[in-house]
Amino acid sequence: MLQEIGEQPAALEKTIAEEREKMRRVAQSVLRKDVDLIVLVARGSSDNAALFGRYLLEITTGIPVSLSAPSVHTLYNAKLNLRRALVIGVSQSGEGEDINRVLENARACGAFTIGITNEPASSMVKLVDETLLMRGGHERSVAATKTFTGQMMLFYMLAAALSKDSQSIDYEKIPEFTARALEQKPAIVELVQRYVFMENCVVVGRGLAYANAYEFALKLMETSYVVAERFSSADFLHGPVAMIERHFPVFLFAPPGVMLAGTKALIGRLRELKADTLAITADLDAASICTRSIIMPRDIDEFLAPIPYIIPAQLFAGLLAEAKGLDPDQPRSLSKVTRTL
Repeated sequence: MLQEIGEQPAALEKTIAEEREKMRRVAQSVLRKDVDLIVLVARGSSDNAALFGRYLLEITTGIPVSLSAPSVHTLYNAKLNLRRALVIGVSQSGEGEDINRVLENARACGAFTIGITNEPASSMVKLVDETLLMRGGHERSVAATKTFTGQMMLFYMLAAALSKDSQSIDYEKIPEFTARALEQKPAIVELVQRYVFMENCVVVGRGLAYANAYEFALKLMETSYVVAERFSSADFLHGPVAMIERHFPVFLFAPPGVMLAGTKALIGRLRELKADTLAITADLDAASICTRSIIMPRDIDEFLAPIPYIIPAQLFAGLLAEAKGLDPDQPRSLSKVTRTL
């Protein structure tokens, strides 16, 4: 897991270089279809990448985006009107039976389908109209890291290709920002020692950082067996804040942008409740009112922050598992490919 976290800058660069031309062609096909709905279908970490994709695509293209409920297709056998829809399946292995069943059904219902996967010979590739590949090489760790960010990168590329302002997302800077985020590893090695006995926590993010909260929580659950709840900072104040008591651990993504003021207000409330807060942020004011912080480069803007900001979280989860005496590469009860319907 830790080795593959370190491979991400190179993997992202390779994905950009090798998928750029295909992305232009795929985007032209989508635009010719006059699509007025995008549906994303995924499970696990891929579903968290899709959650990010939903925010990014809606913001940049103006097209409504829905996250599919696979059981509508696989168990209820619903037939939907998808003649003007783009349906995108997201799967590291390309072998998720429910994801592939949704893609097959969606195509039969008239949708234009795209598969995002890491495996060019997978079953998914045979079912879709077009395939977009992550180019990070085979992922050995059960806990997805480089495939998660690879999926996010493909959503960046697709959003830029579909957007009327194709220059609005300068995603080619992301590999460098990701490399700089990896420099936090020595500090995180020290930081995790304070959380070795943590059993429960909350992870908070909002907007483009909302998916990061889901992914960080998932990594803590599957590698360190920590019960990690994840919330939007807005939803968190609508009830869950009641469970916060002295020293309760709360992890927050606080990148720059329109959500920062609200996140800082939440941090202030958590400080009043004497929670143990750790923020991943470039804002020194936010860091100063947290118990602890991981300081990110200040030149990473809101739209480019999600990938570099997840890197410290991935490192934290892998290093915490090691500190707990666990093997993050062999999480109990899990396998790399999960088959559900």
